[in-house]
Amino acid sequence: MEPQTAAYLDELPEVRTSRLPRGALFWANGSIYEVFAVDAHGFQKARLWRQPQHAEVALVPESLLSRYLPVVAHGRMLPVYSSQNDLLDGGECSCYVFPTEMLALDAAYLDAALILRSGPYIRQQEVVPALALTDGIHLFRLYYFRQSAHGRPADLSSLRDRSLGFRPRPHTEGPGYWRLLPSWTEHTGQYDTTQQSLPAVRIDLPDTPAP
Repeated sequence: MEPQTAAYLDELPEVRTSRLPRGALFWANGSIYEVFAVDAHGFQKARLWRQPQHAEVALVPESLLSRYLPVVAHGRMLPVYSSQNDLLDGGECSCYVFPTEMLALDAAYLDAALILRSGPYIRQQEVVPALALTDGIHLFRLYYFRQSAHGRPADLSSLRDRSLGFRPRPHTEGPGYWRLLPSWTEHTGQYDTTQQSLPAVRIDLPDTPAP
C-alpha cells in the first residue's frame, strides 16, 4: 500500500461494523464494503462494493450468519457528505482529470454513494470525455478522463476554452478515499503535468431556474 493511502486510512475512524446503518461504506481486509442488511436480531450483512462477485460477510460475531459467512466485525468508516453541495469547489462545480474512464466512473459512483441525500446521479456530460455528478439541473462535480474504456485517447482540448471560474485538477488532488478504489493509479499523464500552464477554466451552463 502506498504511504499516502496508508496515512489516509489511519485518519479514518475504526468502528464496529454492526453499528453502521444500511448503505454505509467501510474499509476492511483491503476492500470497500457496503452494509446492505440490518436487523435487530443480528442479521447484519455487508458485501463488496461495486464488485461483480458480491462477496457477503456477516457483521455480528457468533450470530447465525457467522456460521456460514466470514465475519468482519471492525472496519474503517468512509466519510459522508451531508449534501451534494459539499462536493462544490468554492461554491462552483469541482472538476478533476483522471487517467482512465474506469477510474473516473468508480470515483464518481463512490462520491454519489457517500452523499446522505438521495437524488444526485451520474451521467455522461454532453459530448465531452467526462462524467457529471448532477441532480439533473445543477452540476456538482465533473470527472474528465484521458483514455476511454476502450483504450482510445480522449480529446481534452475543450477544457482550455470552457469556463465556470475554476481550474481542473489532477485526480491525485481529490479526496483521499479515491485511493481505496481497486482501479486507483498514481499515474497522471502529460495533460495533468501541464495543468498549471492552462488558463482558468469555466464551463458555460444554460440558465436554469432554482430548485
